[in-house]
Amino acid sequence: MNWRIFISNLNRFQLLLTIGYIMFLGIMLVNLAGTAIVVVMMDSNPWMTMELPWLTPDIYTFILMVFGNAFWVMHFSFTNMRLMNIEENRKLLGFGFPLKRLAKYLTIIGFCHPVNIIYNFTWLIFLLIQVDYAFQIPVAISAVALNYVLIYSIKNRFIRVVEKRFIAVVVGFLILVFVLFQFVSLFASNSSRIFAELIPQVETVNEFLSWLPGGMLIQTVTVHYGWMNAGIIFLFSSILVGLLVIDHFNKTKEGLLNPGLKKAEEEQGGLWRFLRKVLGRNAGKYYYYVMKHPYNRLQVLTLTIIPIVYVPLLMNVEYEIAQTILIPTILAGIPVALLAMGMANMYGYENREFLLHLQFPIGLEKQLKERFLGVIILPLLVFYLITIFELLVIPEIGSALEIFVANTFFFLMFMLLFVWSSYFQYKKASYSSFSYKHPIIPQKVTFAISFLIFTMGYFVFVPLNGLEWYRLTIMGTVIVIMGVYLWQHMDVLVNLFKNRVLMRLWNEL
Repeated sequence: MNWRIFISNLNRFQLLLTIGYIMFLGIMLVNLAGTAIVVVMMDSNPWMTMELPWLTPDIYTFILMVFGNAFWVMHFSFTNMRLMNIEENRKLLGFGFPLKRLAKYLTIIGFCHPVNIIYNFTWLIFLLIQVDYAFQIPVAISAVALNYVLIYSIKNRFIRVVEKRFIAVVVGFLILVFVLFQFVSLFASNSSRIFAELIPQVETVNEFLSWLPGGMLIQTVTVHYGWMNAGIIFLFSSILVGLLVIDHFNKTKEGLLNPGLKKAEEEQGGLWRFLRKVLGRNAGKYYYYVMKHPYNRLQVLTLTIIPIVYVPLLMNVEYEIAQTILIPTILAGIPVALLAMGMANMYGYENREFLLHLQFPIGLEKQLKERFLGVIILPLLVFYLITIFELLVIPEIGSALEIFVANTFFFLMFMLLFVWSSYFQYKKASYSSFSYKHPIIPQKVTFAISFLIFTMGYFVFVPLNGLEWYRLTIMGTVIVIMGVYLWQHMDVLVNLFKNRVLMRLWNEL
């Protein structure tokens, strides 16, 4: 019955998204499983033995261990932690739906996310094609299951730590990234000497890698430990899996009874005083809610990772497209992502509370204008800092005029998209980390953002040689026209709010 309801409620756009997502999952599965099979079969192919005479058993084991541990890091990073929307599903409790039964369903749904299933299935393929003895099969399966529930449990607690200790986590992460980059730069500058010293000691390195998480999984199918030890390992692994599943089941019940973190109810502390002084009471209060939302904190952490990791790597790539298109697109996307946090759903954070604003002695138009202008201050500041960074550090990607006009056009186009989203795609923000959908921005808008960032990045930053002046003229004209129109027609915000959003707020009371 639920499947029939799901199918009947699909519109054309959602059907297109579903088909695209299924195609993405298929490509992902083929790539991951294919790579795992190729790595395992390297030493069994006579052609590989002839072409790679240096592929000794120890080097082959080293490649297996490096792949296994790297794949474990990928598995940990991309394990999806979102469950069905607890704030909506907990309403079933009011209709008499049993708590334990609902928690069981949500637990199963959470563990069975398709991306997580693909990673675990790839682990099984990678391990089972290396099996030499029958007793290794149940041990490998139980080890994959234990690995998954451990990752799930660790990430669940990590998210809660990030929500509560955000600043400490960000500082610790930046220190870790700095140390890792020092190691990477050291390795890159002395790679030949390091490899020369590594090969004679490859057995010692393999011994170390074998006790990392990926290496321990590989040992379940490469070590002979006998039926007795296999039974003991399988028993204890099964017990641990059961205990961790029960722990997550209890956490899900707790989430249903006490649904996640609430938005800040008390406007106090240094952050509130600073925002109120800089942005004013209306914009300051709104941005306070934006910055205190747990999902936005995770987004800021992600936005910190992307430029630190990918920009230095792309700067060392020899392909011209990396420096002319990918780096400017990534950097231009950072202020866009910050703008999306505050503007893509301007009335979803304090939806009910916003009705009280209508009774304030301050005019609604002034409140909305102050909110709109306040929301773009931080992204604009980041935008100008990134533009200056591009001009000073990466001057080869374009002239000052080209970079400034392209970034401004990029920013303005997404600002218009987010204005449309706020009024025509209003959504009540969720304050729980447990949701398949984006807790703040509607699904249509998240899809549009993902698609348009790279599409616009190509059209805005791709080199046109002699026709560059033509594109700059078009973008500059659009910037001036849209800027003047928005400045002179700010009252349109009030009309859109009254016609598109106000009734939705009343209906949610």
